Amino acid sequence: MFNFNVPRYEKVVGDAIALRPQIEKAVDEICAQGYTNIFFIGCGGTYAHSLPMKYWLDTTSDIDTYSVIAAEFMAAGHKKFTKDSVCVFSTRSGNTKEIVAAAKYCKEAGARTMVYVSNDNTPVCEYADYKFASFAEDDCLCEAIYTYMIILLSRFKKNAGEFDDYDEFLGQYEAVVPYLVKAKEQYEDRCAAMAAQHKDTDYHMVIGAGMLWGEAYDYAMCILEEMQWIKTKSIHAAEYFHGTLELVEEDTSLILFYGEDETRPLMDRVLNFSQKVTKVINVFDTKEIELPFTQAVYRKIVSPMVMYAITERLSCHLEKERNHPLTTRRYYRQMEY
Repeated sequence: MFNFNVPRYEKVVGDAIALRPQIEKAVDEICAQGYTNIFFIGCGGTYAHSLPMKYWLDTTSDIDTYSVIAAEFMAAGHKKFTKDSVCVFSTRSGNTKEIVAAAKYCKEAGARTMVYVSNDNTPVCEYADYKFASFAEDDCLCEAIYTYMIILLSRFKKNAGEFDDYDEFLGQYEAVVPYLVKAKEQYEDRCAAMAAQHKDTDYHMVIGAGMLWGEAYDYAMCILEEMQWIKTKSIHAAEYFHGTLELVEEDTSLILFYGEDETRPLMDRVLNFSQKVTKVINVFDTKEIELPFTQAVYRKIVSPMVMYAITERLSCHLEKERNHPLTTRRYYRQMEY
């Protein structure tokens, strides 16, 4: 695969999986103490990656969860946030201003803070009641974050009597890495061709729903907009028919994120209509990917991570075709704002 280091990837995801005992111990302590709700607090990609986790709990759990954007949370507060809340953070750098400020606020309010960080001994660590550190960079960060959150939330659900198959699921999850590598290989050629075709395309629509709405939001904003400077709109499949479809023409680029949850028919509706209008539709579908799971529900849980793994191949090839490094920024972290 182009510009992809398999041993490095295996180590990054494997190190995140190895955090399981630490995560379980922390969750067990919190459950023994008692808590009222869970807050996912992030910004940009870390906010986006919390949305599938909230969807999962919203559709399967009695545990109250809230996904909030750190800066808005600090500006407006939240009526459901109390000292009995559990606050879940993820950060690669460990120094994102909004995340550090929110973690500090939550800790000082007496809430429990759980922080995954890829760069240890950074400012956010000071405000972590429970810190989980393993190295990751942008191209494999998502797999590390999802691993952390999937283990963490699975444990909360198990302790709430909502996940009898916890041990089976995580036992199978621990074997996921070679399947993710194979998934990337499976999408390599089509992503290379897609990048070549779209190196000069100036506008995309990225569409998803359910467990993959967060990934559609993330790919549009954090990859195509931030890292490639391409105008992009993320669209929820259910909302596509309430405005955005009027902008579709025969050469409009649509990128569809197909998952394996209850919202798949919503994606079918988008595809069935769009095929009548535009000739430029690319589908990424987690259902095509072989995974080590014996139950369909397990595939639903990991589908956002799988989607990130395969779309990373497109990102990598766009970087090459457009001669635009994914690390290049004009404004982000380049100035005060």
